[in-house]
Amino acid sequence: EARAPAGGPPQVLRAAPEVRFMRVFVAQVNPSLPVEDPDCALLLPLAIHRVSVEHSLDWRRVLALAWQESDFDCHAKNRADRGGAYGPFQLRRVWMSVIGDPRPQYFDPQLAVQRVAQVILYYQDSQRYQQLVGRRYRNPLLCLYNAGETRQVNRRYCRQVGAKLKAVQE
Repeated sequence: EARAPAGGPPQVLRAAPEVRFMRVFVAQVNPSLPVEDPDCALLLPLAIHRVSVEHSLDWRRVLALAWQESDFDCHAKNRADRGGAYGPFQLRRVWMSVIGDPRPQYFDPQLAVQRVAQVILYYQDSQRYQQLVGRRYRNPLLCLYNAGETRQVNRRYCRQVGAKLKAVQE
């Protein structure tokens, strides 16, 4: 929750219903997160909502992506990925031209969501996205997030993240 502007007694503003839903959902999927990293559990859903609204993205897709990539773990690191993958969205250095170096402050929920929004918007404007839409992929942006522009689309990943998106939407 945010605090009201100064000028009177502090009042706690209620979080948007989407943010409240995400906080409960995150705690159900990863019950240890609110205990081990309460800042991430509190701030990641808020950041997902704010950035999604700012960039006209579906917050459910962004939430499903964080679930798929890290189970919402803001401190996740995957060094097995070429060059490493960092944070709740497992941002990779292959996207440096779009987001800069993903390693600094990779654990910051607001920065991580801003970066993933840049990647999603980049792919949304790509020819590869149009190809996947033409081939009737259900979640072309989520599939592209994993495959990128040059690698073959990982259909297993597409199914997994699609199932997670469906669970979020229900």
